[in-house]
Amino acid sequence: MFSSKDLRIFIVGFLTCALMMGMVFVAFAESDDVTIQALLSNTIKLKLNGQDWTPKDPATGDYYKPIVYNGRTYLPLAAVLGEAAKIPVDYDGTTKTVWIGGRSDSLPVDNTTLYEDYYGTIITTDADKLTTPGKTYKWGITNNGNIDMQYFTCYLKPNGNYKRFRVSFFVDSSAQDKYIINIRNNTYDGAVIKTVTLNPGQTIENIDIDTGGINKLCIESEAKINHGTIKKIVFGEPTFYNGTLTR
Repeated sequence: MFSSKDLRIFIVGFLTCALMMGMVFVAFAESDDVTIQALLSNTIKLKLNGQDWTPKDPATGDYYKPIVYNGRTYLPLAAVLGEAAKIPVDYDGTTKTVWIGGRSDSLPVDNTTLYEDYYGTIITTDADKLTTPGKTYKWGITNNGNIDMQYFTCYLKPNGNYKRFRVSFFVDSSAQDKYIINIRNNTYDGAVIKTVTLNPGQTIENIDIDTGGINKLCIESEAKINHGTIKKIVFGEPTFYNGTLTR
């Protein structure tokens, strides 16, 4: 583990050096990135706890060489914190955010940018449509009319950026038989990640699944003749997230 002295040596000014994704040299102005000139050193020696240390890219195994700029020495965050100090480091290229100590962001699926209807669903924040006997959800996916012998299926799009997914399911008591919902990878006939079975009138809260690397989820279900006419189904507060989600 790094001592305070090691940290002073290795990470002087590291927060101004976003080198997570390779040797890209930038400094930050108020709103725009600025190109700078820096020296890529082949002569600076690195010591970790008194021992020779050659930091490597964890993905490729390539050596990281120190950069000298304005009299300061820089190394990639992934090398200093991830490899040497064993602190998780992650980079979100979409939001240009470096996460130190693990990602903890969340993405509520509450608009049509992240959602696509396959058949019979709508996405809404309408409290009347999202009210169940036990709870009113703040956002969710539901039906806009009675469901009678038809699919009730939609797509959600994490685009590979989130490791976990959480949702609650409700089917009202008008259903006359158990109702099966499948969470699938990518398409309505893709690999099943999770199957949830609800009794008529039942809510199952906070179903949580691993979505690491998945670009699209399909939540797939079908009303059949043995179900009768179902008045309301709710997929409550669907959320993609990293780290820990508390609610």
